[in-house]
Amino acid sequence: SPGGPTDLLARALATKLGEILPQTVVVENRPGAGGTICYDAVAKAAADGYTLLLGDLAGFAVNPSLYKSLPYDTRKDFTPIGPVATAHLFLIANASLPARSIRELIALAKSKPGALSFGSGAGGFTHLGPELFKLKNGLDILHVPYKGAAPALVDVVAGRVAFIMTTGVATAKPHLDSGRLRALAVTGDKRSAALPDVPTFAEAGSPMPELTLGNWWGLMGPAGLPRPIVVKLNESRAQALAAPDVVARLAVMNMAPLQSTPEEFTGVINAAIDTWTQVLKRMNITLQ
Repeated sequence: SPGGPTDLLARALATKLGEILPQTVVVENRPGAGGTICYDAVAKAAADGYTLLLGDLAGFAVNPSLYKSLPYDTRKDFTPIGPVATAHLFLIANASLPARSIRELIALAKSKPGALSFGSGAGGFTHLGPELFKLKNGLDILHVPYKGAAPALVDVVAGRVAFIMTTGVATAKPHLDSGRLRALAVTGDKRSAALPDVPTFAEAGSPMPELTLGNWWGLMGPAGLPRPIVVKLNESRAQALAAPDVVARLAVMNMAPLQSTPEEFTGVINAAIDTWTQVLKRMNITLQ
């Protein structure tokens, strides 16, 4: 969604790719349905290298198990080009919530079953992160669906929902600095350089090893993308992500660049699909 982590990352990548290729790279947001609208558009696009998808771990690996039916097959209808970036999820709450730590949030939720809420898009890690948190701690917390992380964050700031789990530190930072929001924990096995004072979930007393790697994004084309185009785009992607100004821009957004070959990236996607198929069976969540 506009202003969300994927949108900001896409714009950073598009600007640099435009310089490298060189040609204009346009970012088109198609929010809703956990990103499936956007994925479907790329799956049905011409395999000429002019329509690409910047998708994330949730879209590639979670949606196939989360949705009862999809208009595309993640394994068959796309050509993996290469990974782009990784980022960890922060649990960010409205500062008026009487919980200054994860332990206090768990205690509050247990004392008021069904009274607290979290906002997110449908599917994706902003949705699955809190669901996993609920499952592991036996909590009854209401999910309020939005078209994406950006509009959900607006309502957390306004106090209409209690918290969000998001990689979007850049968008949340002004509200964290002003004291309207409070970050309680971050996924991963170590703290984030973006907000180094925020403890990991393990440090905070609620380990979530399934989210140790956080979220990641990658570049895909439609199925049947010719090999020379895949190679050219992967090389351009790698060059863009190695540029110091892009690395610095990503760091501000709580992101780090990723590098690999198209073949390695394909393996990562397939392994993630297998992993999250099992996790979602345990969570017992499906969407229409």
